[in-house]
Amino acid sequence: MRLIGRTAMSLSLICISLAHAGRYILRRVFQEQRDVHGVRIILTRKGKVVLVRHWYAPGIWTLPGGGVEPYESDETAAIREAREEVGYTVNSLEGEVGTYEGIMGKHDVVKVFYTSDYEGGLKVVPDWEIQKRGIFDLDNLPETLSPANRTRIQSFINGVRGERGKW
Repeated sequence: MRLIGRTAMSLSLICISLAHAGRYILRRVFQEQRDVHGVRIILTRKGKVVLVRHWYAPGIWTLPGGGVEPYESDETAAIREAREEVGYTVNSLEGEVGTYEGIMGKHDVVKVFYTSDYEGGLKVVPDWEIQKRGIFDLDNLPETLSPANRTRIQSFINGVRGERGKW
């Protein structure tokens, strides 16, 4: 059973990497170049964090987030992604854990924001993008959490702010 779980996680990580690479290439070809292409948001409250599972990578949990549209600021994109993916309305972002360079180099950058200032209800019905949503204890994260997202959550817990590095 553990082998099946690890295989599913590996396949999901490959799918995420391929989707990320495809998005990167499409944006480089069809849109103006931006320094920040993606955002993630750590939604916490009472020692818990919100995570999602995408249809294209059903074996892995990740932080809510996605691409920054050409007309958006990074902060606006993080707030939009929280609403679209999990159903919460973010009132304000409390800060940024860091800015991370992805697998495609210096033009493939993800910013990770955090907040506990949100309201509304967690979406429970799957949609075209998100298969499942969940709320987990920060000290008991799921085994199938993406390694990069686990690292960002741990950085948040440890009080890291304004970090720069590799995704």
